[in-house]
Amino acid sequence: MKKVFFSFFAFAISWLACTNSSTPTVVDSPEYPVFSALTADGKLILKDSTLLPIPHYGDTSYLILYLIRHCEKETQPDNPPLSTMGQARAERIGRMLDNAVIDRLCATNTKRTIQTAEAIKYWAGDPAIETFPVEAQSDWLLENLQNRGGRRLLYVGHVNSIPALLNQLTQSKKYQNIPDPEYNHFYVVATKGIGQTEVLELRY
Repeated sequence: MKKVFFSFFAFAISWLACTNSSTPTVVDSPEYPVFSALTADGKLILKDSTLLPIPHYGDTSYLILYLIRHCEKETQPDNPPLSTMGQARAERIGRMLDNAVIDRLCATNTKRTIQTAEAIKYWAGDPAIETFPVEAQSDWLLENLQNRGGRRLLYVGHVNSIPALLNQLTQSKKYQNIPDPEYNHFYVVATKGIGQTEVLELRY
């Protein structure tokens, strides 16, 4: 009953958000797979119903990271919360992760990242939420790499912090800042150390 009510509320938010013409429209890129759900045994269900296994899922020498940008935010300059559209998107990604096994949700200590994580928390088995300043991201990553243990973490970050984390893991400069109007990037990372990392880049 709780989830039914929550879904109805989210539908109402989505409908209201769609009436706001000032909200950026995001177009899925044909270059990347579009996923619609994540299974409990580590497979991505793609939009065309095919399955994409997550590399090394279940291998306790690896850490699995799910990386997303916070959802759409209000326009106020000082630590803005999620907008109505952002609240709807956060609830949507939460529902897509309903069957996922996530040990912990992690987010930078801003309203928009925490609110995104809170919406996902409701659907993802109620894991704890850990927050930290974006400046501590590198130390946070290194600490979790030392305690991999087959854990699965979801990290909510920003247009620049997510590429920075991916570049640190892959020892590259491959990943550029996420374009500001785009909120639908989803990265799946299997890593057992710096330079020992595989990345799947998708859209949702």
